[in-house]
Amino acid sequence: MVLSLTTKELVATVVQHAFALRSPLARRVACAALALATSAAVAAPAGAPAHPLIGKPAPEVSQRLITGPSRNFRLSERRGEVVVLGFWTSWCGSCRSYLERLGKLDATYAAAGLVVVGVSLDDDPAKAADFTHAVGTRFRNGVDFRKVLGQRFAVGEVPLTLLIDRDGIVRYAHGELDAAGDAELLLQVRQLLDE
Repeated sequence: MVLSLTTKELVATVVQHAFALRSPLARRVACAALALATSAAVAAPAGAPAHPLIGKPAPEVSQRLITGPSRNFRLSERRGEVVVLGFWTSWCGSCRSYLERLGKLDATYAAAGLVVVGVSLDDDPAKAADFTHAVGTRFRNGVDFRKVLGQRFAVGEVPLTLLIDRDGIVRYAHGELDAAGDAELLLQVRQLLDE
């Protein structure tokens, strides 16, 4: 008997079980398997959204923050502003540089109306807080240790960046960024700020 899973089914299965793993090594192995599965997948047809929330209203985010200028964050209170919502973990190999990139976005564009919010999917809020302090993160960050926001926002892998426009619509999504992805993200942020 041959078991055949679609890429979507494989990704959903790995994601469902990866965050339940206790060992950081086991989580890394699961994420590596996920990366291999998604890189081997056939690209989506032209015009198909890369993330299921593209073009849809962003679900509500209500979080107590571990870093940033305030103690709480509610996405619905940020209508009229462009929001960068970034999902990460302390055990993700590229998330240190990812948080540094988000910090630069925040420092550069906050005065123009950009709100940058990080959401850690760590199981232990203390580990997430230690990680943000080690990186020197000053922008808003919360911890979704119950994975409620991870599910609401269909987080399949970290890091994941969602750009939300002034009307609360998810307009763009990015996974791990390279130089070209960084440039594209900056253009999209500027475009949303100019709208």
